[in-house]
Amino acid sequence: MKGYMKDTKPPSEKELTLTRMAVVASSFAFGVDDHEIMKVPRGHERLTKARQTVYWLLRRTGMTYPRIGAAMGKDHVSAIHGVKNVENILELGVKDGYSTCINNACAHFREFYGPHRKREKELMKERMEDVL
Repeated sequence: MKGYMKDTKPPSEKELTLTRMAVVASSFAFGVDDHEIMKVPRGHERLTKARQTVYWLLRRTGMTYPRIGAAMGKDHVSAIHGVKNVENILELGVKDGYSTCINNACAHFREFYGPHRKREKELMKERMEDVL
């Protein structure tokens, strides 16, 4: 099974949608190509921080580390490491240029995620009305 860990199921459509939104938000903020975030195994520091920011954004949505890894084609350890790195950058103020990029990625993600979440709630309400 290529692309996700053998002990996890493939990412759901919802997880893939959230991942796409996070990747695009991070690519805008860091000025890197969104395809490189997903495909390039290793890159320069800016690309690495962009990928780690995607992990961090997904974690903030409530996704678990194994699910983040599955959605990104990595293992959960990569997700844990990335989230910790971003949190350290934000908390300690190290690498100031990246703090700005991370905050910009968060703002872009909110723009994408807000309407998506609102639509999800509407769909859930419609489904519940159909059941009742």
